Amino acid sequence: MHMKAFALALAVAAALLATAPGAHADVGVGVNLGKIDIDDKLSPGGRYNLPTLGVINTGDEPGDYEVVISYFADQEEERPPKDWFEFEPQRFFLEAGESQQVNIRIVLPRGADPDDYFALIEAHPIATGEGGVSIGVAAATKLTFTVKPSSQFAAWRLQVRNFFEDGAPWSYIIPSSLLALFVLYLLRRYFRLQLRFERRR
Repeated sequence: MHMKAFALALAVAAALLATAPGAHADVGVGVNLGKIDIDDKLSPGGRYNLPTLGVINTGDEPGDYEVVISYFADQEEERPPKDWFEFEPQRFFLEAGESQQVNIRIVLPRGADPDDYFALIEAHPIATGEGGVSIGVAAATKLTFTVKPSSQFAAWRLQVRNFFEDGAPWSYIIPSSLLALFVLYLLRRYFRLQLRFERRR
């Protein structure tokens, strides 16, 4: 009798474990870079590409992930604003064991304060509501860089260069075409004046 009761209790416990939502789910995340130290000092107004970050779903459940900027609560270094960073892509879906390469760019405004900066490039699962994955698990890469003092002219020159590089080839073709039309206009006007002067003589 006792053996039957014991067997029944084991069967009920096994059924409860089998039907418990997420009982065996293992949510995990990893990154392929431990830290990024930028040795060269960065100039306000510039744009800088960082090493590509690999984000890996180390768990056994698929899910949505994202990459964000975070900080240590007691860090001594200055915190770079989050809007200085661009991620491509920032949010993505990963199957279990799958990885995603994320391109990261620092975009410094012309008025960026010169200082030593520190931030964490953090990857984590995105919560999907009740019963979904939690963002309590995360992996991060340490980032350090220094912004150097720069004149407003140097910052403006960097932004102009970035504009032409981002819009290439049209950013070169359109101004060149307009300049050629303007030169042609001046030449035609000059030759007309020359002809008028010759006729008057």
